Amino acid sequence: MKRQHMIDAISAQLDVFSVGNFPLRGIDAPEKRETLAAQILDSKRRIEYIAAIGQGKISPLRANPNSDIFDPLRAAWLHVREGNIDEACWLIFLATHFGKHLKNGWNLCADVYGGLGGEVWTWEKIVAEIGTFHSWYEECYRQMMADGQQRRFGNHRKYESLRPDSNRPLPRVIGSYVAWVGNAGSHEARFAEAEATASSQEGYFDILYRSMKTVVSFGRAGRFDFLTMLIKFGIIDGKPGTLYLNGATGPLDGANLLFYGDTRNAPDYKILDELLAQLSTYMNMGLLEMQILEDALCNWQKSPSRYIYFGG
Repeated sequence: MKRQHMIDAISAQLDVFSVGNFPLRGIDAPEKRETLAAQILDSKRRIEYIAAIGQGKISPLRANPNSDIFDPLRAAWLHVREGNIDEACWLIFLATHFGKHLKNGWNLCADVYGGLGGEVWTWEKIVAEIGTFHSWYEECYRQMMADGQQRRFGNHRKYESLRPDSNRPLPRVIGSYVAWVGNAGSHEARFAEAEATASSQEGYFDILYRSMKTVVSFGRAGRFDFLTMLIKFGIIDGKPGTLYLNGATGPLDGANLLFYGDTRNAPDYKILDELLAQLSTYMNMGLLEMQILEDALCNWQKSPSRYIYFGG
């Protein structure tokens, strides 16, 4: 099916929901409805892309942080194929924390994970030597500042700092993540513990989401992105039951704009989450429908009447 036909189909679903379920005041004009439909389609394709790269051939160089084509997500797929879930989760965590910069790509992630050309900070090494990572990183930071190479966080992490004396220094972030995984250093054991106490996929996701509050620098967006990425890799069998709007910015503005026609509407998270749950169920977008809506609403509210493509 051609892209425009898919956009038209999504737009028609939104229109029917607005008439029969709850008025979507933010898309009362055709151009707004079509713009949101296009963003929903983009978000769906971004999610499907992760599964798609896992099905194709992946060069071993993708897992080599000293290679120009290093990619932590493709590397994670290689480790999943080999049954090394710990290394896969570790790379997904680093990819989430550093992000992919529009111009500099994965350079920052590659240099830290790759020990700046030295010994790679594998999961096994970081768990065994977390106490020495702090001193190593201080020297690493000095080298990175002096070598003239461009390394920057991705757009969603642009307020993070590389400075060792910042409020959320990297050694503290990584130390808190290692502590969250647990003394055994096993992600699978950590996930199994949460799953054993959950009664549903949504409950499983929620337990992990709330437990990650202890991970430094991983607020609402970081936790949501990390855990949904684990779902895309088939590592955990959970799904978000809500958008976790409390603490959100773009998705909250987008939800308010969609249902009430005003981003500044006083937020009632429970009502908005319930409305979004109804919408996602009606539209039947798949396992990660909540992330599709979260991503789409965040991008749509930036330009409600004119379509703009936003990268991953």
